[in-house]
Amino acid sequence: MSKIDVIIGVRNEEKHLERCLTSLQNQNLADIQIFVVDGRSHDRTRDIVREKMKKDSRIKLFDNPQRIISSARNIAIKASKAEYVAYLDGHCYVNEDWLEKLLETYEIYEKKCKVGGVGSTYASPDDDTSYGKVVASVLRTPLGGMGTAYSNDRKIETVDSIAFALYRRSTLIKGGIFYDESMTQCEDTDFNYKLIKNGYVLLKHPQAFVYQYRRPNTSQFFGQMVKYGEGRCNFAFKYRETLKLFHLIPVIFVIYLLIVILSLLISLFSGNPGLFVIVSIPLVIYFLMDITYTLIIVSHNGLKGVYALIIFPSIHIGYGIGFLKRLLNKEGERKHNHK
Repeated sequence: MSKIDVIIGVRNEEKHLERCLTSLQNQNLADIQIFVVDGRSHDRTRDIVREKMKKDSRIKLFDNPQRIISSARNIAIKASKAEYVAYLDGHCYVNEDWLEKLLETYEIYEKKCKVGGVGSTYASPDDDTSYGKVVASVLRTPLGGMGTAYSNDRKIETVDSIAFALYRRSTLIKGGIFYDESMTQCEDTDFNYKLIKNGYVLLKHPQAFVYQYRRPNTSQFFGQMVKYGEGRCNFAFKYRETLKLFHLIPVIFVIYLLIVILSLLISLFSGNPGLFVIVSIPLVIYFLMDITYTLIIVSHNGLKGVYALIIFPSIHIGYGIGFLKRLLNKEGERKHNHK
């Protein structure tokens, strides 16, 4: 039985998986197993894992017929016999002391409080695309990240949700805490909230870095944000008490943009721009904030930081559209079920 089993749910991750696995093989803490749970990949993902398995018996390969990350993690949790389980994604890699930091923090803090898990902090890989590096910088700002695991904290702190985390396996098994396989987004948030509801505390370590490759362009990143918005809406329906005002700000922003467009059309037809000018004042303020944060990022990242100008609205508009889309779908489902 190993001390820690690290779970990697993958599907078509041939581009980054080898580096991910190598970073885990090189952990200072050697008493681990690496569970790769593959969702029927059609690239070289399984070949990469099998090649690694020939040289390292700690690596195990599992099949995930449902092809979603929630089912992948459940498969591995149920197969594990370790004292702890942790998880990573196939397009990430970590420093040699990653598990060491998480485990040390868990063991220190469980003497002080009821620890449910210890999570990591996102970082940008050195060889990520220029766009991906700027995304990482944007998500560390108050305007872009809003207190997520991307935030740049300097001390271990209590948080509402954690990413790339370490958990005591017995806590999960005894509490019947598994991933909801109906959740294709926000599965971590859902999983962690179950721990919170059972009285556990979640901690985030500021130096347990996970280097995650980001979406390389606006089209893919915007699509990801739409999916996040849909996932957050599903989570809000499941646990209504978790919904906070800041979750709704992007939704309000999208509705506001529709009002701006409507006021523009009215002004064009009426020949009086007054309504449009008044309605557009908050939009001007938003763009001034966007420009300000973009200039800060440019000062640290160089001219490539100008991508931030479009990344900030991509986050807010994409998330808002996703949330609103799912909200309308839920309402349609409710009406259909009552017929």
